[in-house]
Amino acid sequence: MKNDLIECENTVRLLMEQHGVSFETGFLAEQPLRWLPKDPGYVPQANEFEHLDAMAYALEQTITERKVVDSVKRLDVPCWSFEDLPKPVVYRLMLIYAMYTHAYFREVYPYRNVSELMQDQTPKILPPQLAVPLWRASRRIGMEPTMSYSLYALWNYYRKDSSKPVSVENLELIHSFTGTLDERWFVWIHQAVEVAYAPAIPVLLRACLLSRVRDPDGPIPSLRQLTDERIVEEMIRCLENAAQAARNAVAVLKRMREHCDYGTYFNRVRLFFTFPNSVVFDGVEELRGEPQHKFGETGGQTPFMHFQLAAAGIDHDDDPYFPRMRRYMSKPFRDLIELVTQTSQIRTFILERRGNDRLVQAYNALIQAVPLDWRLVHMRLVEDFIGRFGEGHGTGKPPLDWLSALYNKAHTSLIEL
Repeated sequence: MKNDLIECENTVRLLMEQHGVSFETGFLAEQPLRWLPKDPGYVPQANEFEHLDAMAYALEQTITERKVVDSVKRLDVPCWSFEDLPKPVVYRLMLIYAMYTHAYFREVYPYRNVSELMQDQTPKILPPQLAVPLWRASRRIGMEPTMSYSLYALWNYYRKDSSKPVSVENLELIHSFTGTLDERWFVWIHQAVEVAYAPAIPVLLRACLLSRVRDPDGPIPSLRQLTDERIVEEMIRCLENAAQAARNAVAVLKRMREHCDYGTYFNRVRLFFTFPNSVVFDGVEELRGEPQHKFGETGGQTPFMHFQLAAAGIDHDDDPYFPRMRRYMSKPFRDLIELVTQTSQIRTFILERRGNDRLVQAYNALIQAVPLDWRLVHMRLVEDFIGRFGEGHGTGKPPLDWLSALYNKAHTSLIEL
């Protein structure tokens, strides 16, 4: 019996390794690069990398002096390939080019709010110095060519004390737009949420495997030797542990107001997160000059929410926005979520045994924490940070009432005792 569960744990470990998920930090990168490689013997483009790093660390000042356009004009369109570079290097390159892209649009098109941006459908040119490398990096990583949550949050931090775990108090951004505590705190909260949720990932993967124990095509045939009572007990343990991690994530989210001022966020920070409509990626031949309509950076792109909903069997595929958010994740994360979507039978497992109150309660506790309690906290934050200013759209472009629709859909997934 013990060996069977060890095989289950080994499968979980392999899945997390294959998809680049950390046991310590979850979907948050364990150690993002702070500098591009500079050894000419290692990378022939070392001089260009040095210049890009210098630009990135000067971005706040460049924005303040309104010299983003001038800085971009001095860039060369890279002639080197992204295919031969290690993935961490590509993530850092894409972060730099994406942040400069958003800063460029903020300088050229000084929208007052996202609603105004949404109404402007005129074509906008992203110069080839940014468009070409951003597009090439996005193809290598497998996500949309904007400054997504995955870049700005998951690959944009370091630990103040490298010997200590990631926490709100032990985080610093590598790059920011404004340099304000408000911007940094806003991102730190999201990064700390990812770490708080991290313990839920392996136990939910384990629950997915356990849910298919009676499936003739189940991934671990030896699990069929276990009694149903043993599987149920193990399932309850997994769901309870996941629910506790989800509650911890909600507790971190509740700290958002501590050092992030509503007005500073709305007037100085959030418009750097948006992405205009009808953007032409100049120099990208594959797009043939067709204007592109992409989302801006938004928490709706976080992999952990999509992962949990997939594991719990909550389907938002008919939603006009939610499924599209997955395009803004790296391909390994998206593949893991798709795998869980296709294989998890957790909800079916619970429904078939709904006479077991502890089992149903464990499942409902997970749903109650995330997405339900999470979305309630989120909706209150959105009202304070965005809605109070008369804005009707989130940073990623969906309307604010979209969140309540997601909440209502998830609420129907609670199982009655």
